[in-house]
Amino acid sequence: MAYICEYCGELAEDGKKCICRKEAAREALKKRKKRYILKERKEKDLAAHILKSRNIEESLEDFSAIPFQRLFEERFLNQEEAEKKIIAALDQKKRIAIYGDYDADGITGTAVGVNILRGLGGDVIPYINDRFEEGFGIHPKGVEALARQKASLIITVDNGIAGIDGVEKARELGIDVLVTDHHEPNNSLPDCLIVDPKQPGCPYSNKEITGVGVLFKILLQVCRHYGKESLAKKEMDLVALGTVADMAPLLGENRILVKAGLLIWNHEKGKYGIKQLLKEMGISRQVTAYDLGFLIAPAFNAESRLKGRPVHALKVLTSRSREEMEEGARQLVALNEKRKAMLDEQIALGERLIEEDKELFFIYHESIAEGIAGLIASRLMDAYGRPVIVLGRTAEGIYKGSGRSIPEFDLKKALDKNAPLLLKYGGHRQACGLSVTEDNLQAVKSFLETEGKMVLGGKERIEEISLDGELSAEDLQPEIIERMAALEPYGIGFPKPQFLLRGVVPAEVRLMKEVHSKFTFGNADILAFNRQVEEGKALDVTGIPGINEYKGKRRVQFIVKEIIEEEAELCGYGTSQE
Repeated sequence: MAYICEYCGELAEDGKKCICRKEAAREALKKRKKRYILKERKEKDLAAHILKSRNIEESLEDFSAIPFQRLFEERFLNQEEAEKKIIAALDQKKRIAIYGDYDADGITGTAVGVNILRGLGGDVIPYINDRFEEGFGIHPKGVEALARQKASLIITVDNGIAGIDGVEKARELGIDVLVTDHHEPNNSLPDCLIVDPKQPGCPYSNKEITGVGVLFKILLQVCRHYGKESLAKKEMDLVALGTVADMAPLLGENRILVKAGLLIWNHEKGKYGIKQLLKEMGISRQVTAYDLGFLIAPAFNAESRLKGRPVHALKVLTSRSREEMEEGARQLVALNEKRKAMLDEQIALGERLIEEDKELFFIYHESIAEGIAGLIASRLMDAYGRPVIVLGRTAEGIYKGSGRSIPEFDLKKALDKNAPLLLKYGGHRQACGLSVTEDNLQAVKSFLETEGKMVLGGKERIEEISLDGELSAEDLQPEIIERMAALEPYGIGFPKPQFLLRGVVPAEVRLMKEVHSKFTFGNADILAFNRQVEEGKALDVTGIPGINEYKGKRRVQFIVKEIIEEEAELCGYGTSQE
């Protein structure tokens, strides 16, 4: 059967895949030189060494604790005024609307606001934008809907800092607005009370707190006013989910919020809706920060990505009906499975649209689904090590989508420079959302590609991998490795420790499922997924140690991340590069 190459359109030989220039060039782009940064082993105790090597001054005992009272030590700019506004609305029995963003941070923030204020006796209604019809931020259409429901005070969460039109509409309708957000402000701010750690003049030290974290801290103080701090604490499972989902660094206050929240996730008396979701997903083990970010958050995000408004996601977290929570959990899992299938197809489309000679990939196509544009951008950025913008075309002819970037390129700054050509935009240094008319599309593309060339052009592409130190066979003992459990949770800003093992000579090599290798090294089992190793041939490997318990027996298990190739750089302690 004849085969038409999907990249170049040429006819290939029967039974053979065309290896055209475009495909070959793309594959070449993915190859980056690897540089391993090896940290000096500063402590015999591995856990203590990790903290010291990462410049964390706390002791292991302090770092592993949950100092809840630290959450009261700092306030945001305007926070006390915000608390007074909320307390007044509660005392005067005014109807309060929680206006959230449609992603996991906004959904959990909305649920936290609804659950806490209801617990304080408040008259509370939630509102989350339709991703496709209203987009990001407080929207005049949403404000009008809340006016019809007699809302007196709108509290935004994870949005609002750029909501000038929405806030103005609220003023016209006689509705008070309190913006709580964590995004970078644009040149102009909405005319209302604002709590945002990134707004000018805010001294709050944790600039990387999430939207749900900002609102939680405000409501925690409100709960203290009424002597009901325990009410706020019950919602820390949702704060943990939103914090991890929004890729906040798991250090400082964020760490306290996530660590405390995970205790609730793994408590048998946690929220019924959460338990139903875990049941539908087949998760019966202890939930980790990894699970929150890579398994559970995508299920909450799937509904808005495909349907626009996260109706069932909110029901899982706020409904008082068990039937609604159960149905919501089923719907979220089903939608997430559909989202996974769509993503695979559209990543393949995105790859075909890559222009290999660019430092920034600006990809647009009428069939790209707006709701998963950010996921496509993220996957392509990871694969190619370049900033990526992905846009799909709406029925109205507007191109909308998202961008993801590497640390060296500030997306938000680049969009600020190009603001006159954009309909709407917002975000952070490494993530953004934007919309642009078809008339301005090529101009925006040209500008961003030029910015990419100016910032990144001519620089060698190197993938740096940080190693927390070197281990010996003697280190691979259960009692040594178990001490590292006190460092959890791991995530953004505090990744799982990765170590170097030199001169590993595989013994008793077993091939699993014809693609994975398992062998022994000292008293430990070494697992190398998707790799076949040769018995007796010495290797330098990097990986993550842990404990595997089977039939009551505990052994150290080292999961191989990389087999160091000869051309790779290994620099730092104990090398010729030192």
